[in-house]
Amino acid sequence: MRARLRGQKTTYHHGDLKRGLMDAAITLIDIRGRQALTLREAARRAGVSEAAPYRHFVNLDDLLGAVALEGYEMLIGDLETAASPKTLRDAYLAFAEDFPGRYELMFGPLNDRKAAAKRRKLVEEVADLIEEAGGLASLHGTASLRLAGLG
Repeated sequence: MRARLRGQKTTYHHGDLKRGLMDAAITLIDIRGRQALTLREAARRAGVSEAAPYRHFVNLDDLLGAVALEGYEMLIGDLETAASPKTLRDAYLAFAEDFPGRYELMFGPLNDRKAAAKRRKLVEEVADLIEEAGGLASLHGTASLRLAGLG
């Protein structure tokens, strides 16, 4: 076992680094879109070194997958509180409008296989929840058209 150097920290100073990086990523994605996000920029916004993200994320795809999965959890939470087909529809469309970058990430290609596999299950859950509000294909189409300024 290596001896600890005097003054060497044994815990990370940031607190919850993973949460800080995810928050930085979410902010960038929501404001500027997925293409604005890099691990370097997430680290800079979180106030940590460029190497720090690798303590929690293998690469950028891993961080993007985590953000996408958290977006699904948020959306599902919103949908579970809806009491009628109209409020389900409104909740779904409001999520897409309020978080356009995250919404596009959630339904776009994911290169993180682990997240992509979990996403399939979450998409099925969303589809089941909004079936009575017109179905996923209809609401996703409406949301996508609105985000493109066509609806």
